[in-house]
Amino acid sequence: MITRLIRLGFLVISGILFVVALSPPMQRWLDQHGFIPNQYSYGDLYNMSNLPEFKETDIYVNGELTDADRPTKHYHDVDVYTLGDSFTNIDTSFYAGHRNFHRWVGNKIPLKVSLDTTRTNILVVQIIERVLQERMYSPEYEAIFINGGFVPSSASHPGAGQIQSAESPKEEPNTSWLLTRFGTEINQRIEFILFNGPLAIRFKEAKAELLFKLFGRTAGTAASKDKKHLFYKVEVDSTTSYSSFYPITDKRLDTLVSNVNSLRRHYLQMGFREVYLCLVPNKATILDPTYGTYNHQIERLEANPRLEAPIISTIDTLRQHPDWYHLGDGHWNRQGKKFWLRQVNQKAALWSSMREK
Repeated sequence: MITRLIRLGFLVISGILFVVALSPPMQRWLDQHGFIPNQYSYGDLYNMSNLPEFKETDIYVNGELTDADRPTKHYHDVDVYTLGDSFTNIDTSFYAGHRNFHRWVGNKIPLKVSLDTTRTNILVVQIIERVLQERMYSPEYEAIFINGGFVPSSASHPGAGQIQSAESPKEEPNTSWLLTRFGTEINQRIEFILFNGPLAIRFKEAKAELLFKLFGRTAGTAASKDKKHLFYKVEVDSTTSYSSFYPITDKRLDTLVSNVNSLRRHYLQMGFREVYLCLVPNKATILDPTYGTYNHQIERLEANPRLEAPIISTIDTLRQHPDWYHLGDGHWNRQGKKFWLRQVNQKAALWSSMREK
């Protein structure tokens, strides 16, 4: 009888665990109510390494924008469009345009928009340094930044039935619940739920700290030379194009410049008044540029005389403010987001003032 009860209890617990692992919304609800740990509570770099010295306990306070960060003025003769990655995944109400739209880079479904010809439409394309070569060097840049970016509402586009409207609240088409949840991350979710509770995490942190102090080893991450910062491994691995220390030839850079120019021309032809390019440096570029032989990719591209897109440059300012990156995460914090918003909103103000003249 006791054995049966144990088996039954094991089956019930396993079933509950499996259901929770299948449903991210349920995980978020349980996390918000303190029943399970949050995978991103202290930053993605801490989550990979489990090193307590990089456990940013106030990461949400450091990373979230507040009402005080909203623009004091909106420019009703300018519409602002942004196309970027996780660094610029920001509520569009923080931009100063009359209408503001954001598109996540890499989304396979384009966003259908109607440009208001009575207003100036500007587009800012943001790319993090570590994926610049991967996303802009090959012909795939068209699929990423054009086919998956903004398209005219009247456009005849491949897969047009899947084009997302700017007014649509959903980011992806309707998909089977089971097909959505049975993914490659389910094992990771189950492992996290099981082994990241308060007791288990203490053992993981102790092990990680011991390996770090004795052998300088960090699981899934790389430490700076002075051991004060963590980076994604790919940012410092000079054998991958994601790295700040990957050798980049002038010929390769020229191809990248040509693709950026083609991207800009496409959106100008679509009706945008201007298309800006903003390159965000890797955390390793700012916090440990001597880790290897720095390739100066961003500076070389921004200074290239063939580049047609005007630049919103961030690298020099970020070098003066390394604290704008999270301690336990690879992204910039609230101060970095505020800096980005200032740059974009200044462009909106510039175009509004030009219309008034």
